[in-house]
Amino acid sequence: MQANLFTRIAAEVTINGQGPLSFVIDTGAGSTAVADTVAARLALPAREPLMVHGITAAARTDSVQVDRLTLSGLGFRNLRCPVIPREQLGADGLLGLDVLGRFRLAFNIEHQSVFMSARGIRVLMGGEQMSTGSRIRQAGIHSVRGRFGQLILTETLVEGLPTAAFVDSGAQYSIGNNALRRAVAARRPDGAALSRPVPLYGVTGQTLSADLARVDQIRLGRSRLGTTPLLFADLHCFETLQLADRPALLIGADLLGRFRQVTLDFTANTVNFEGLRRRTTRTIEDELLL
Repeated sequence: MQANLFTRIAAEVTINGQGPLSFVIDTGAGSTAVADTVAARLALPAREPLMVHGITAAARTDSVQVDRLTLSGLGFRNLRCPVIPREQLGADGLLGLDVLGRFRLAFNIEHQSVFMSARGIRVLMGGEQMSTGSRIRQAGIHSVRGRFGQLILTETLVEGLPTAAFVDSGAQYSIGNNALRRAVAARRPDGAALSRPVPLYGVTGQTLSADLARVDQIRLGRSRLGTTPLLFADLHCFETLQLADRPALLIGADLLGRFRQVTLDFTANTVNFEGLRRRTTRTIEDELLL
C-alpha cells in the first residue's frame, strides 16, 4: 500500500498478468474502474457503455473487459470496468466494492498498510506489520448496506444530530449534505456561518461548488473528534444512496487519518474506528491557506 499525494490509499495490482499498476482503494465506488491510459496500453476489449454515479454527477462512460485482476495473489475474474481519464483518477485505477465488498478491510494509517481477510484468506498489503490492539474483538458500529454495497453507519452524531454516514476511502475530504448543514445551523447561535465556497471535482469530470464550515463535534460510535472543518454540498451520491432528505455525511480520507486503524467488515456489516490520534493530515482549511 502507498499513500497518494495527500491521504488516499492505493495498492499494487496486475491486469491480465501485466503490471504492477497503482489502484486507489475506494470504498465509495461500486465498481472497479481503470484509467483510459491503462485500457489503451493493455488493449482491453471494449464493452457497452456504463452509467457511472460519481459524487458530483452521473455520466455515461466507456467500459472494458478485465479477464483477471490480481491483488496480492488473489485473482478476480470477468470484471466489467468503466474507463475514466487518468488525470481525473490521479492513479491507474480504482478498486471498488465489486472486489472489496467481500472482505474485511483494516486500514492501518500509521503503518500505511491494509489487512484484508475473509473466509480464512489473510493478506497484508505493504507497510509494516500491523498492530492488532486488544485481544477482545470490538463489535464495531453496526451498519446497513447501501444501494451499491456501501456500509451506512447507524451510530454517527454531528453536533448531536443523528447522521447517516458512509466511508469513502477514495474521497479526499469529508462532505455533509445540505440537510445536515441546515440542521446544524438551526442549533447554533451563529447559524453555522460558512466561510467560503470550494470547488469539488468528480472522477467523471464534473465540478460542484461546496461550502466550508466548522462543526463543534463529530461522534463516530464512541469516538469524539471535536471541532472539525467540513464541506457541505448536495452531492449526487447522496441522491443515489437515498440520503438526500436526511442529515448525511461522506467520511473521507481526512477523517480516516484521525485514527490509527479503521476496519470495514463487509462480511459482518460493521465499521470500527480505533485509536484516535492527534491530527496529522492536512485539513481542507490548511489547503485553502496554501
